Amino acid sequence: MFYNLSQEDFLKLEESIAKIIKKLEVLQGLEDIKSINKAKHLNECKESLNQCLEKKDKDKYDFFIYEIYNLTWGTKPFDEIDESEKISANLKVDKYQENIPSLKEIAQSVLKEEVDDLINDHPLMLEKLKDYDEFGVPRKISIRQAKLALLEVGLLENIETMMQSATKATQISWEYATEFERENELILFFQQQAKLSDEFVDELFKKAKEY
Repeated sequence: MFYNLSQEDFLKLEESIAKIIKKLEVLQGLEDIKSINKAKHLNECKESLNQCLEKKDKDKYDFFIYEIYNLTWGTKPFDEIDESEKISANLKVDKYQENIPSLKEIAQSVLKEEVDDLINDHPLMLEKLKDYDEFGVPRKISIRQAKLALLEVGLLENIETMMQSATKATQISWEYATEFERENELILFFQQQAKLSDEFVDELFKKAKEY
């Protein structure tokens, strides 16, 4: 679960899914490229929002995916939108292209500025950033969580063996630490010695936070 959602948030999710299902029903059987692309994005919305309902949202985009859809496509056909409601974001994505990118890909490229404005200052994201970075990596974990995560991936014994030849200061840091920040010198030492990628350590931190 990426965000800590309220009952009101869950209600919003259900309402959005109901709207998406109605839109998909209208598109059923249509085979022009624009309708196919729209259906692809609506199905992506439905999948992401259902993940949120199940508390399995993976990233900062899932909860906001329907808003990203509306930035891409508009709330209704562009020629039916009142001039005062039209926004430039609705015109940035070619709706007739083959293999149209996913909404999440669009959110990180063509509409990155608009989507960042939508998400980054939202209360849900601000609350998340107190304990996690924008990619969902915990800012700190306890020593217990760290050791359990290392045990699960089969690295705990290797790390403890490595500690035997480490400097006395490093051994004391390992023995008496109560928590680790992601950029802690000891974590970076382990990462370098065990030749672990940043991505692997990030995932290890996420896993540790579950304990």
